[in-house]
Amino acid sequence: FPVVTRDLAVVLDKTVNYATMERTAKSTKIEALRSMQLFDIFESDKLGQGKKSMAISFTFLDDSKTLTDIEIDNYMQKIITAYEKELHATVRK
Repeated sequence: FPVVTRDLAVVLDKTVNYATMERTAKSTKIEALRSMQLFDIFESDKLGQGKKSMAISFTFLDDSKTLTDIEIDNYMQKIITAYEKELHATVRK
């Protein structure tokens, strides 16, 4: 079955590290989430004082079926909600 990759960039406090972001995403208990990889960190005063942007690539796979866009969107929303709630992050637009 095909692997699906989605990227997400969030703005959060400079003190938050990648390990915390990984732990938070894994706490959502999404079985199809197979891996995460940080691919960019951006810091600028334009993001806000004491803020940075982190971009992460998420890989999803279900061993029993092909995942639909709706399922992937739901998984990503769960992760975004966890980041917003636990890390006070905002999705970078």
